[in-house]
Amino acid sequence: MRNPQTHVIRKLPRAGGFTLVEVCLALGIIGAAFIPLLGLLSVGFSTMKESNVDVKTSLIAQKILAAAQMVPYGTLSASTKYLDFDGNEVAAANSVFQAQVAAAPDNLLGSANLKTVTVTLTGSGVQGRPRVFAASVANIGD
Repeated sequence: MRNPQTHVIRKLPRAGGFTLVEVCLALGIIGAAFIPLLGLLSVGFSTMKESNVDVKTSLIAQKILAAAQMVPYGTLSASTKYLDFDGNEVAAANSVFQAQVAAAPDNLLGSANLKTVTVTLTGSGVQGRPRVFAASVANIGD
């Protein structure tokens, strides 16, 4: 018979899992790694916005330069256009872009049959950095 006074202490197996200290340490390391990543988000968003403006202004300038090539050579002259974000002409008060279009003889090649058409886009849509685009237009015999 067993003696009721004797107690046997059994060691219970440790349950799987993490301690509170381990969890806090892991969260601290993860948090410290995410802080620089959050700083990069603002840089990424501003770069994306700048890229969007570059693409939009390129398309608008291409539209204006293509229209200049369709105008009779003798009537190519300087003008100012007020445009919305899609490149459509609007009143000056409603404009996002202001396009200064200049046509001058092409001095590089010295030909009387070439003009350089320059489009300078300014306004609130370019975010303080004017964009300049140019193309040569040839006299194809109006």
